[in-house]
Amino acid sequence: MRSTILCLVLLALASASIGAQNPRPPVPPLYGELTFRSIGPAVTGGRIHDVEALPHDPSTIFVATASGGLWKTTNKGTTWRPVFDDQATSTFGDLAIAPGDPNVIWAGTGEQNNRQSTSWGNGVYRSVDGGETWTHLG
Repeated sequence: MRSTILCLVLLALASASIGAQNPRPPVPPLYGELTFRSIGPAVTGGRIHDVEALPHDPSTIFVATASGGLWKTTNKGTTWRPVFDDQATSTFGDLAIAPGDPNVIWAGTGEQNNRQSTSWGNGVYRSVDGGETWTHLG
C-alpha cells in the first residue's frame, strides 16, 4: 500500500513538470495573409462542398457551395465573385479542374446530401475559359 502511494505521488510530481517545459514557437501558417471574416449567411447558406485551387497559381481558388453558387477568387481569398449566377441552379456537389488545362473546369450540380434548403441540381457543366462562361452538358 505504501509503495502504491509513493508511486502515485511521484507520478503526480513528474506529470506536473511536463507542463512547465518551454513551448516551441508556432509554425507560420501557409496562408498567413488571410484573416477570418464573415463571408456568408448564417443559417442554411454558407455550406461549402468543394474547394479547388489552380496548381500553378494557388491565388486562384474556386469554392462550390451547397446552396450559394460557385465563387472564384484570384487574390488568395481577399475578394470573391460569383461565376455561376446566370445559370439555372446554384447547388453544387463537386468541382474539378482539368489537370492538363487549368482553364477547363467541370462542375457537378446538386447536393449529395440534399436537405429542404437546397435543390437537386440539373447535371454537369463545363467551362473552358477559367469559369467565365459555362456549357450545360446534361
